[in-house]
Amino acid sequence: MSDSSDLDELPVDALSGTVQIPKSFHVRERDRAYDDWTLSIFREYVQNSIDSGATRIDISIASAVPKGFDGRPPDARNVTRLVFEDDGGGMSLDVLNKVYFRLGETTKTGDDSVGGFGRARIMQNFSQVRYSVRTRDLLVEGDGSDYRGFRMKQAHRVMEDWAARTRERAAGMPPGEERDFVEAAAEARQRDAIEMRGDDRFLKGCRFEVDLDPSTGKNSWSKPTVEHMQRQLEQYLSQSDLRCRVFIDGVERVRPAKKREARKDIFATLDPQEVLDAWKDNPRIKILDRPDGRKDVAFGKILVSEDAGNDLIVRVSGASMFKRTLWDSPKNLVIELVPALAREVMTSNRDSLKEPYQRAVDHFQKLMSTDARAALEKRDEKQFTVLSGGKGRRVARRAEMDFSVDFAASALSSPGATESGAGGAAAPAPQVQKRTYVRYNKYDFDEFLKGGIGGVPHADFAAFFDALRRSTVLDDTFLGRWEDPLQARNFVTTLQRNGESAALEAAGGEMLAFLCNELRERRAKADFDESRRHADKLSDLHDVPILKENLRPDADRLGEKVAKERRTKLLSAIGRADPRGWDPASGKGMRPRKILAMWQVAIDACVDLLMETQPRQKPFPYAAGFYFAHPKWQHQPHTGEDGWSNALAIFTRPDDSDETRYFLLNPLKDEDFSLAFNPSQAADRSDMVSRAMHEVAHVVAPDAHNERFAGALTFMLGKMTPSWIREVNRSMDAAISAVDAVYAGARTRVQPLDDEPGPRPGDVLMEALPREAAQVLAIMAPDGTRELDCDRIDMLESALVGREPADVFAQPDEPVAPRPGI
Repeated sequence: MSDSSDLDELPVDALSGTVQIPKSFHVRERDRAYDDWTLSIFREYVQNSIDSGATRIDISIASAVPKGFDGRPPDARNVTRLVFEDDGGGMSLDVLNKVYFRLGETTKTGDDSVGGFGRARIMQNFSQVRYSVRTRDLLVEGDGSDYRGFRMKQAHRVMEDWAARTRERAAGMPPGEERDFVEAAAEARQRDAIEMRGDDRFLKGCRFEVDLDPSTGKNSWSKPTVEHMQRQLEQYLSQSDLRCRVFIDGVERVRPAKKREARKDIFATLDPQEVLDAWKDNPRIKILDRPDGRKDVAFGKILVSEDAGNDLIVRVSGASMFKRTLWDSPKNLVIELVPALAREVMTSNRDSLKEPYQRAVDHFQKLMSTDARAALEKRDEKQFTVLSGGKGRRVARRAEMDFSVDFAASALSSPGATESGAGGAAAPAPQVQKRTYVRYNKYDFDEFLKGGIGGVPHADFAAFFDALRRSTVLDDTFLGRWEDPLQARNFVTTLQRNGESAALEAAGGEMLAFLCNELRERRAKADFDESRRHADKLSDLHDVPILKENLRPDADRLGEKVAKERRTKLLSAIGRADPRGWDPASGKGMRPRKILAMWQVAIDACVDLLMETQPRQKPFPYAAGFYFAHPKWQHQPHTGEDGWSNALAIFTRPDDSDETRYFLLNPLKDEDFSLAFNPSQAADRSDMVSRAMHEVAHVVAPDAHNERFAGALTFMLGKMTPSWIREVNRSMDAAISAVDAVYAGARTRVQPLDDEPGPRPGDVLMEALPREAAQVLAIMAPDGTRELDCDRIDMLESALVGREPADVFAQPDEPVAPRPGI
C-alpha cells in the first residue's frame, strides 16, 4: 500500500475528467438489451421519424466498402450499409450537443411522442461499425463514443483530410491485402468529399448512414447481411400500418389495405398513486374507478385482423413495437397503445411491457386460449332471471331486493309462503342454506366482481352497498342486526373511504357469512314474490330461466337508424316470447310456450342419456329456458370469416355455489326475430334435439370444447337410436297437447301486433274459410276488432283442414303415446 504522502504530490486535476465508455460496452449492451436488434433498429428509426412528423421515409440497404473514421482504418472488412432518411423536423446543433450525444437525454416529452428513454442510440449508432448523421446544415460522423461534427460547407474539406491521412497510413504498409483494404477505405472517403463539395443544401429532416458488420451475430441466421436486413425490414413493415409514405431503394412500397376491427379496450389495474396527474386531464385516456379504490386505465385498444394467424402485435401510431405469439387465437391481433401512455407502458428497450400492463395482456391471452370469442366480444350486462314454476323453482337474479331491517326472513319457511302448483298442489317456497364462515382477501376481488362470493352475485352486493351509502342510520338496513355494532360501523366507514374490497376484507369470515345469508334470503324472497305474480301463467311449468344480453345492436357497424329499428323489433319479439307476457285467456304466447315445452322435453331426454353414459356423474338440478340476444359481428370458426352470428343455445351455471345447471334455447331468428321453430316441422324438432345434446354435454366440460366434452357428446350420440328419437317425438307431442289444453277456449283477437306489411295470420285464416264458417267463428268486439273462438276452430278443424300430421319420426303402424309427467 502506498503512503498517503504520495497522494499529496499528485496534480490537482490528476483524478478528474470524463467517464470513458469503450465501444465494446455499447456492443454488449446492444446484444443484451434487445432480443433481435436487427429488427428493432428499423422500429427505432421509423418511430423517430413519426415522432418528428415525417410524411416520407427513404430506406436503402446495400453491401458497401468500409470508410473508417477520422483517418483511422475501418473495424470491419465488409459492411452492410443502412441509409435512413426522412422529411421530419430534423435536429438543431443544440439538440445534437445536449441530447443526441448524451445518453438518457430526450426531446420527446409530448403526449403523442413514443420514445423518450434515450438509450436506443446505443443500438442504432454507437455499437455499430460507423455512423453518420446529417440534419439541416450539419454533419456528424462517429465510431462508438467518438464523434466529429461540422457544417456542411466545410464537410468536403474534412473528408479530403480524412482520405489523405488514410492514404498516408496505407503508404506506410507493405503491399498486400491489408494495404489494399486501407486504400479502398481512403477512396471511399475521397468519393464522399467529391459528393459533398457541391452539396451544402439545407436538409429538412434527418439522414442516417450506419455501417453494420455482417460477420457478427448470435447465430448464423441473425447476422446483419444485406439479405437478412431486407427480410427484417419487410417483416417490420408488414407488422406496421404506417401513415407516411415509405420508399425502399427509390421505389415506393405500396401500403396494403388492412382491415382491422377495433373490438375493445384493454385495461390495466393500477394503484391511485401510479396514475399520473397528466393522465387525468387528458381526454384521450380513459380512467375508470374501481370499487376497491384502484383505477382501471385503458392503455390500448385491441384490433382484430382479417388475416388468420396467432400473432399479437403491439403498436403505437401504427408503428410496430414488438410481436408475440398468441396460441389458439383464430386471427392475428393488434394492441394499439395509447400514444400518451406508451412511454409508461413499455420497458426502456420497447420490446416488452411493464408488469401491470403485461399482466393485463397475460390475462387476455389466457382468455383467448380458452374462449377466443368471449375474449373479443363486447358484452352488455346480463339480465338473468329464473321464473319459478309450479313444478319447481331455483334462484333468480334480477328482482329488486329489500335490505331493510323489517324484512322477515322467516317468511320463506312460513306456512303461508307457498303458491299453487300444477293441479292446485302447494309449491313450497325456496329454502336458503345458512353459512357460518366465508373467506375473502384482497386477491379475490377480481373473482368477486365476476362471480360474487358466498353464493351471492356481485350485483346483489353492489345493490346492498348502494343502500348503505344512501342510508344515514345503520339500523335502516339489516346490518344493524349484526351482533357487533362497532364492527358494523367500521364496515360502513371502510366501504365509504376505501371501497368494496377493503370493506369485505375488514369484515372477517363470520360477518361475511352473516351478510351472505341475509342477501341470499332477500334474493330468494324477491324471486319468490316475482314468481307469485306470474303463478297463474307458470303453475303447470317447471322453472323457466331467462337470460338477456347484448340487447343493443352495434350502431357503429349498422348505423344509428338501423340499430334503433332492430333493437325495437328485438325487444318487441322478446316481450311476446317471455313467459311473463303469456296469457292463456287471450291466446298470447301459445307458440313460444310450445317451443319451450319441446325444449324441456329435449333437455330431459338428453340429460337421461348423459346420466346413462356417464355413470360417475353426480345428480344435479337443472332447468330449461330461453336465451335472448342480438347477433354479434364476430369470427365464425366454421367458415373462418367474420359475420353476424348468435348463440343457438347456451349452457350456464351463473352461481358456482348452486348446483343448478341452466340450458337455454334461442327461440328467435337472427334476421327478423320471428320464432325460429315450428312445432310440427321434423327438421325443427331434430335441430332442437341436436342443440340440447350439445349443451347437455357441457355439464362435464362447462368452459371448453375439450376431450371430456367430445367424449360425453360421442357417447350420447351413440345412444341416439331411431327408437329413442321416436320416444322423444312422442313426448314432444304430449307436451304440445298439454299446452293446447291450457289454451283451450282462448279467443284470439285479429289485430296487428307489429308494423310489418301484409295481412295477419288470423286474417289469412278468415279469408280461407267459407263465409258460413267465418261467420260462426268470428265474434265482433266492441272496439271493432274480431275475436276467433278457439273451441269452435277445434271443432271445425278436421272438416276444414284435415287430420293433424302423423308423427314425423314414428313408423306408420306404431301408436303415438304421451310420455307421463310431461
